[in-house]
Amino acid sequence: MDKKENPAFGPAESQPRFRTIFKVVALVVVSTVFFGMGMCYQLFKFYKSELPSIAKMELDPPNLVTRIFSADSVLLAELYTERRIPVSLDQLPDNLKSALLSVEDRKFYSHWGIDLWGITRAFVVNQVSGKIVQGGSTITQQLARELFLNREKTYTRKIREAILSWEIERTYTKDEILERYFNQIYFGSGAWGIGEAAQTYFSKKVGELDLAECSLLAGLPNAPSRNSPIISQENALERRNWVLTCMEETGAISAAVADSVKKLPVKIKPRSNRGWIAPYFVEYVKSLLLKDYSEEDLFRSGLQVYTTLNVRMQKAAEKNIAEYLQTIESGQLRSFSHRTRRQIIGADSLSAAEMAQTEYLQAALIALEPKTGYIRAMVGGRNFWESKFNRAVQALRQPGSAFKPFVYTAAIDNGIPACQVVEDSPISIDQADGTVWRPSNYTGDFRGAVTMRSGMVSSINLVAIKTLMTVGAETVAAYARRMGITTRIPPVESIAVGSADVYPIELVAAYTVFPNLGVRVEPLAITEIRDQQGSLLHSFQTSREEVLSPQTTYIVLSMMRDVVDYGTGIGSRALGFTLPAGGKTGTTNNYTDAWFVGYTPDLTCGVWVGFDQPQRIINQGTGSVLALPIWANFMKEALQGTETHEFPDAPDGLTSRLVCKSSGLLSTQFCPPESVYTEIFKVGTEPSDYEECYVHKPSIYSH
Repeated sequence: MDKKENPAFGPAESQPRFRTIFKVVALVVVSTVFFGMGMCYQLFKFYKSELPSIAKMELDPPNLVTRIFSADSVLLAELYTERRIPVSLDQLPDNLKSALLSVEDRKFYSHWGIDLWGITRAFVVNQVSGKIVQGGSTITQQLARELFLNREKTYTRKIREAILSWEIERTYTKDEILERYFNQIYFGSGAWGIGEAAQTYFSKKVGELDLAECSLLAGLPNAPSRNSPIISQENALERRNWVLTCMEETGAISAAVADSVKKLPVKIKPRSNRGWIAPYFVEYVKSLLLKDYSEEDLFRSGLQVYTTLNVRMQKAAEKNIAEYLQTIESGQLRSFSHRTRRQIIGADSLSAAEMAQTEYLQAALIALEPKTGYIRAMVGGRNFWESKFNRAVQALRQPGSAFKPFVYTAAIDNGIPACQVVEDSPISIDQADGTVWRPSNYTGDFRGAVTMRSGMVSSINLVAIKTLMTVGAETVAAYARRMGITTRIPPVESIAVGSADVYPIELVAAYTVFPNLGVRVEPLAITEIRDQQGSLLHSFQTSREEVLSPQTTYIVLSMMRDVVDYGTGIGSRALGFTLPAGGKTGTTNNYTDAWFVGYTPDLTCGVWVGFDQPQRIINQGTGSVLALPIWANFMKEALQGTETHEFPDAPDGLTSRLVCKSSGLLSTQFCPPESVYTEIFKVGTEPSDYEECYVHKPSIYSH
């Protein structure tokens, strides 16, 4: 039979038509395929152009925790946006890796970043549900989303996620991706990364986790809040057991092991919620760090910051302030007419966010080591979480008589001896605004001729004012600035009694000049900054400057020691503080501010008590009544059990003479014994042999 007539081939005239149709269909199919490929390529280019470089995986390590430590390596605080403890893959138990892969991505080591079957399954489920309810994401996709994308449930995000996953898989090994995932992903309860999760839920290092703990943690990334054992033990148990089932299905563990572990209850040992120790100090340290680090770097770089704080001293400071302010508020000293802290907090339910400055009585304390400037204790208020205003470093307050040492320092340094007699008597001073200032003493009376030393010891206002008028207000202001006071000090007579505002930290630092015999130290809060591996980044040294001669400061030091032993600071001795010390009380007009700033050879400390909005604390609430007891009790506790030292010996260039308090001149046999004492002089300023007391003369009736 002729092939052309074979029915199997159809009529001869139909064959060209079939080939034509086939060619057309083939052309359409090929064109469609290439067009689709082109469209996919253009779509790929479009989405890829909007995506960040995956180099971020190397350039931006996981956010880490910056930790601040005390001088004795006690953890004071952690600063973080996402708290993490980085771990390497070889530190992770095999059970932990198997648990995660079994439940999250069983084909992790075989796929190229995307599980097409998983995506197809999720697509079908989502279409049936009418909304996106299932992800089907691989571990690589989850990491891409965590690092580069948001969590919106859209197909556009899934496309971007797939592209990034493909690029990550091309660039990094599977182990590198898995390690980064473990360190990056969120495990709930504030724990970012597996290292932090192990600590948060079990107070363990990752390598110490058992199978039950590994399976529980592996189940958290899916829904970290809902499955958290801290929030719901029931959900956590259900999820943990599902992970064990998955491990059994993949052969990671046997059915017997899975069943035995499923019978165990969920047991956790949450890490205690460690609040900041010394929060005012921590916030101060943070402010210093932010001068050299951006907030982003500080909160995510995992720095280790070592500070100067002594935790034992800090606790003593906080305790003594809390106890004594409660004593003041209770009215045990004198009638207290203000609402107490307990009444205000209880009535108003005030939160930290609502309070900058408070209505209740406050206090501040700062303690420095004179030789180094190390800040050993800092209290900026009664409760940091009620008021973050740090009165130790931010409050501008009048120092009252605590400013007087600057007056007498200027006088001594300009050749006026400490035994110089000044007339304690009324005075009227014309002011720039046309008013007349008539200063008075605390006691309201006047003593006549007294020495500058006595003026310091008894805190006599008129003696300080007249001494300032002798040397000049501008000179006194210059000495205060030289010793470290940076706030404005107007050259007026009232600064002699502390009318110029100061920061407590600057006033305390200025007082380090005296135990250091003329050398001022800058307060130092940070000694070292190290990176997360412990490598030293920065170290900080004490800044010392000689601002006065040893001779001048030794004389003023001796005057301030008399304040503590015989004058307005003698209350510290009654409280049992026995170490050699110098200091000065301070009280402002209307008893609105109470101070005591003092020092031993080993510690300089200042205490301020008052209201944020200045008002009378109590009647006759002087520095010796309100601030000195806190200082004395703190100093006793702070220095207890430590090695203490004596003040330096008198430097060369000084001499001493027996003088009479009544005249300030050499004593004679006629001066009463109670008026005679040994005064210290800079060589050349002592009375000559002929300058004898003229007040006490032989009686005309003596023979």
